[in-house]
Amino acid sequence: MSDNILGDTRALALPGLLRGAIEAARDEADKLGRLPDQLVGELRASGALSLYTPREYGGLEVSVSTALTVYEQLGRIDTSAAWVVWNANFGFTAAMLGEEGAATVWSGGAEPVLANGGQPGRAVAVDGGYRLCGHWRMVSGIEAADWFLPLGAVMDGDQPVLTEAGTPEGRLFHVRKDQLTIERTWNADGMRGSGSHGVVLQDVFVPAELTANIDTPLRLDRAPYRLNPILLVFAGCTAVALGTVEQAIDELVALAPGKATPFGGLLAEQPRVQELLARHETAVRAARLFLFDVARRIDEAARRGEPTTLDVHADLHSAMAHAAATGREALVAIYQLGSSTSLYLGNPLERLHRDGMVALQHINQAPEFFGGSGRVRLGLEPGLPLF
Repeated sequence: MSDNILGDTRALALPGLLRGAIEAARDEADKLGRLPDQLVGELRASGALSLYTPREYGGLEVSVSTALTVYEQLGRIDTSAAWVVWNANFGFTAAMLGEEGAATVWSGGAEPVLANGGQPGRAVAVDGGYRLCGHWRMVSGIEAADWFLPLGAVMDGDQPVLTEAGTPEGRLFHVRKDQLTIERTWNADGMRGSGSHGVVLQDVFVPAELTANIDTPLRLDRAPYRLNPILLVFAGCTAVALGTVEQAIDELVALAPGKATPFGGLLAEQPRVQELLARHETAVRAARLFLFDVARRIDEAARRGEPTTLDVHADLHSAMAHAAATGREALVAIYQLGSSTSLYLGNPLERLHRDGMVALQHINQAPEFFGGSGRVRLGLEPGLPLF
């Protein structure tokens, strides 16, 4: 937990409080291709979309460990809903913006619904702000969002603008919903309710006060806001995926004692089932421990006001890539062990396998990050963006 014990406590209660609403909306979300408006309203009102938002802007201001726990537990209920919650929790940008910009987004009414797009667009400095254009292929929860928060690479002609440190300047932009075009392209076999549609911006003007340099220290000097935003954001997808895999394991455990097999006896009585279940559950639990150990170290460094080292970043990326690989193997094995039960629409194993495999495809936890972590371990630069 963080120093904000009340915020952490409120956040950790959210999955239990929201379970009924999420389960009731799950089938409708699949049909709509997005979360129903009523569920979005309940998520907003509960504080689930303001985990990292500063207290003075109405947020819970939780630790990384707490946020990951919330995402994991929501992932057990519904992967799509958990995914949208993760992608909406960019409220820490209230501490990146100046007071004027933050007051524009957090205007004192209901918590604004945010949605982030990771790959950078192209930004050009103009009088009073920037012109931003780009195409973001998958932006989860964009139809429910009030603000779109994309990255933008600041360019001068064909060349990137460099910071004083000699690195390309990247900024996080806050774009109003009425300034963008949504491409309804999300036609996937899993996580249908996430509404991860495409977004297009055509030469949109964004005032300077609604942008923030991603390498600039955050305005508020409190634990979550002392961290590089990568450490706040990246691992959320892995926590959601782990929750999905953990729930699939629990569903098999519930199914096996009552399912007859064509070879005689019950599924739970088969030595092969017993061994594979234990092997994969052990591997998933170990992967979770590694991820949450890194999160604990990140939180401790933030509380002490110490900089996080490149080694910590490397450990986070390794933990995520390892959890994704382990989770994928476990999910495939559990689906197979469920036999014909896993095939049918409406069965939890079918849904969890379908949604979990989509969640595990996210680039944040790609195996290529092992290479970056290995280079760091050998004293080299990681050689990857947003590391």
